[in-house]
Amino acid sequence: MNETVPITAGKDIGPAHPDMAESRCRVYRLFSALLMKEVDPGLLTALKGEDIAEALGELAPGIRPFLDDPEPEKLLDDLAEEYAALFIVPGGIPPYESVRLHGMLNQKPSWEVEEFYRRCGLVIKDGCRMLPDHLGMELEFMGYLAEKEAEARKRDDKKQAEKWSGFQAEFFQGHIRPWAFDFLRDLQRLAFHPFYRGIADLTMRFLESEQEHLDLPNEGDGNRLQQEIINRVV
Repeated sequence: MNETVPITAGKDIGPAHPDMAESRCRVYRLFSALLMKEVDPGLLTALKGEDIAEALGELAPGIRPFLDDPEPEKLLDDLAEEYAALFIVPGGIPPYESVRLHGMLNQKPSWEVEEFYRRCGLVIKDGCRMLPDHLGMELEFMGYLAEKEAEARKRDDKKQAEKWSGFQAEFFQGHIRPWAFDFLRDLQRLAFHPFYRGIADLTMRFLESEQEHLDLPNEGDGNRLQQEIINRVV
């Protein structure tokens, strides 16, 4: 997982500031990592880092006690078992857009998502066992788009920044919004381990705030929540 860099408290970061896009990139990649694979020692160490652990203690209090578990090996085993039960074995909740919308793997949404990746300069590596429309892949892609926006804003290239921001809104509207919220609600409801219930809740709240940032219809105080998550998690 990419290293996280804390944002200075009180720093004025508006939606067009490069730090906003860069910070959103890091949040997307954190949630992506938590959904794409079981928690391993490296990811657990990152989650126990002072900034992220403190943020999770305030934003997702159900998670923090597990990070302080004196037996991390047992925690990793428990989380690996839960991950497999939720996302891999039959009877779980497959995190794929095609399954949620069409009831089967590798349907039209998967093909459309892969084509969107290509439009933006990405090709899935040969041998990748994960289909393009896995939610973790889609969140990683949103992080990539936010990173490209940040790079353009640092160059003061407004046209390119708006292009990459537009890709984010288009992809979110077409391939995250139609299914991710229902999936995360099911994950929150069906997960046995409080860790994954907390991750589902926090991811859903961040995505709700992203709708407002991307000028998509959304209810609630999305921008305030987004800034709170970004300030605390990264």
